Amino acid sequence: MALIALISRARMQTHPELNRTTVIRPETRREGPVRVPFHKALWALLLLSLGIAGCSTTNAPPTPAFVYAANNGSNNVSAFSVTPSSGALTPVSGSPYAAGTSPTAIAADPKGKFLYVANVGSNNISAYATDSASGALATVPGSPFSTGISPTSVTVDASGRFVYAGFAGGISAYTIDTSTGALTPIAGSPFTGGAGIVIVDPSGRFLFSADFNINKLSAFTVNSQSGALTAVSGSPFTAGVGKNPLGLAVDPSGHFLYLGNTTDGTISAFAIDQVSGAPTALPGSPFATGSDPRSLCLDPKGSFLFAGTFLDGKVSGYTIGASGGLIPITGSPFTVGVGILGVAVDASGKFLYVADYSPGSVRALSLGANGAPTAISGSPFAAGSGTAAVVVTAKIQ
Repeated sequence: MALIALISRARMQTHPELNRTTVIRPETRREGPVRVPFHKALWALLLLSLGIAGCSTTNAPPTPAFVYAANNGSNNVSAFSVTPSSGALTPVSGSPYAAGTSPTAIAADPKGKFLYVANVGSNNISAYATDSASGALATVPGSPFSTGISPTSVTVDASGRFVYAGFAGGISAYTIDTSTGALTPIAGSPFTGGAGIVIVDPSGRFLFSADFNINKLSAFTVNSQSGALTAVSGSPFTAGVGKNPLGLAVDPSGHFLYLGNTTDGTISAFAIDQVSGAPTALPGSPFATGSDPRSLCLDPKGSFLFAGTFLDGKVSGYTIGASGGLIPITGSPFTVGVGILGVAVDASGKFLYVADYSPGSVRALSLGANGAPTAISGSPFAAGSGTAAVVVTAKIQ
């Protein structure tokens, strides 16, 4: 319960864990060539240019390989192998693996070679190398790596060269040793600015951070060579931001950004200026969601968005229109667990994995053609105490 005590001292900062009181829209059929929404077409081009993870020469889609969950209460990481046909989970031999104090966020590099966990209670990042065959974790030399005070999120850029950790006072930034996974602070780190939850857009040009305490959204440009951050003109932004923003996601095309407002029970949606990186609220935003949306994720094609809501244990699902607007999936919100703190869709887009804080588990769901989730046989899969975050790595066929 170390995180609860921390929150009570710091006014819940940016990732309060248990102390809260407070079908694609059909296009008109016309004669002539089929018109593909621009952001979907850009995603297709991105897949072609990256080869999904930069290591495939076939057209076969990726399949889920391993699921990793950060357990805030038991100070460890649970590892599972995924049965690709069903999405079911099997514990990896040797799991769980020790982490720092109160791990609260988790991220993997694009190839699933390295795993990074932000420990809010010990002010550092635990780094692991993954075994590509078994999914087992080995501690990276030099781990853990120091961060600012109380890091509440961690993210890896799409190139797999940089790691960023958001904390109450700013952003700690690192380069990755691509051989060992070790982290080296970037010159100028930590970078000041409202932070807490951080994410890098798929192009690697922009980083966005949400500040829970002051209701602001910050935007930075990323130096492609060094990884250093420079605030975007006008940042931090308040227009369109709700109260106590926490969940943060960018669609695969990099054109739209979504922000979960925990106190409002809404999702703010923004268009990202492709030159400057500045966010502008979309028409119709904010969109209603469940109670206390703390985590957001999108499927790999940018067709669906899912929001995990902590206070009601549900997942809200939406289709994403060509203009970035959100349309509730029929049946949404879906009752999934008790206290949802993390959501992640696998690279095939077939499965949704959810971190359920109490009693500490990963819930696995299959996604229908319209995005509706259905519990997989055997779910939930037991993890450690206070499961707070989840990530899925992929295998290229």
